[in-house]
Amino acid sequence: MLKCHLCRVKPEILKRVGQAITTLPENFKPHRAMKKIFELHAATIESGQGIDWAVAEALAFATLIVEGNHVRLSGQDVERGTFSHRHAVLHDHETGAKYCPLDHVAMNQNEELFTVSNRH
Repeated sequence: MLKCHLCRVKPEILKRVGQAITTLPENFKPHRAMKKIFELHAATIESGQGIDWAVAEALAFATLIVEGNHVRLSGQDVERGTFSHRHAVLHDHETGAKYCPLDHVAMNQNEELFTVSNRH
């Protein structure tokens, strides 16, 4: 018989990783719609109210990464999310440069802890 393990994350850790995954670099220029989405996600994480599937998924991935677990996503359109919900990889609206918030949830994080690759 499988043993059930208690699995939970302290609220302060959720808020810390939530802030990390919703904070974009100063010089990064996302599309204005993405900026608004990230601001909304930050507000829902701070309040703890209205957390949707996309935010819950990102928080789950972030807490796994903080714990040292590798998270790998592969498939069709996984960077953006099938219904444009995930936004795991953002593109600078002016330069086209990519930014992955989940690569920046822990100090000195090994960027290989989170890998996301679209299958074509």
